Amino acid sequence: MGKRAKKAPVQTKKRQTLAKQFKCPFCANDEVVECKMDLKNGTGSLSCRMCSASYSMPIHHLHEPIDVFSEWLDDCEAAERGEVPVASAASSSGNSRNRGNMNKVVHDTSQDHYEDDDS
Repeated sequence: MGKRAKKAPVQTKKRQTLAKQFKCPFCANDEVVECKMDLKNGTGSLSCRMCSASYSMPIHHLHEPIDVFSEWLDDCEAAERGEVPVASAASSSGNSRNRGNMNKVVHDTSQDHYEDDDS
């Protein structure tokens, strides 16, 4: 007589974790930008520990820290090109909860120290 066939164990997939610390677009240091998600007030904010650059935007329960960081990068690139950020266009149409506001991007350049080569 043979043994009973055993059921194969169910393998669970490991869920990938998303980053909560990022590289600063201003000072280019790794893992210095921290994201704080305040779901009660509906605000996601980023701040760099090295250069004090910061950004905040309205969020909802589906936002993740990477979403806030991506919006910050998009708004920085738009400002660099001289375009009107989508946040400003959205606020003029009355739908200001969709995107961040470039007016909230702060970068203190007085702390940037560059050495001049006078050779």
